[in-house]
Amino acid sequence: MIQLRTPTEIAGIGRAGEIVALALQAAVDRVEPGVTTAQLDAAVTTVLSDAGADAIFLGAIGETPFPTASCVSVNHQALHGIPGDRVLVNGDLVTIDAGCRFEGWCADAARSVGVGALEPRAEELLTGGQRALETALAVLDSRGRWSDVVRRVRAEVTGLRLKLIEGPTGHGIGRELHEDPVAGWESPPRADFDVVDGLVLAVEPVVTTGNGRLGIAADRWTLETCDRHPTVHFEQTVAMTAKGVKVLTRW
Repeated sequence: MIQLRTPTEIAGIGRAGEIVALALQAAVDRVEPGVTTAQLDAAVTTVLSDAGADAIFLGAIGETPFPTASCVSVNHQALHGIPGDRVLVNGDLVTIDAGCRFEGWCADAARSVGVGALEPRAEELLTGGQRALETALAVLDSRGRWSDVVRRVRAEVTGLRLKLIEGPTGHGIGRELHEDPVAGWESPPRADFDVVDGLVLAVEPVVTTGNGRLGIAADRWTLETCDRHPTVHFEQTVAMTAKGVKVLTRW
């Protein structure tokens, strides 16, 4: 069941969102050749801890509990990369995905950035991922239905000679990290819904230069492109309000 949130509840989610945005920025500020993905996770962990927020990804249930506060995915890793001793090198694309619970409310966001100098196609992929998210938020602002968002985002991404990956989905968010509705990217989406005031969503297009098919790595968490093409992932937690779309995790 979709739970529509009051302005007071949205403000609570926004307080969690501010912490997530600070955590993402702390990690992005550390991105450079020679840095490990574990060091990026440490930056996220420090911000969440200092703010008194719970790292909601840590211990998430899968075949094994997720072991870190953030997901750090590099190049063809699309989602759920586990930070560790991997060293970033010039030309990498790295995505940092973080979430927290603060005062009982959850927020979730992700951001992809380049490491050092990028090849032109990698720059185009970064730009395309950002445009996918921007297009989604613009269509949400005009209300309608989620299927309207999917149609416009798919057209935008296809026009850039990129692929919107269909498997990963956005989701409602509030007291829990994942709530109804499921905001999928299939056309038409498996679940459609009206975009109305009080709706809070984590909107997260994942875009690649390849065919978009995903497999799971040996760690049983990391989702990777089967053709090893790079991906980018941009995500914001947003609320529909009487004044329009409000971004609660503005990085």
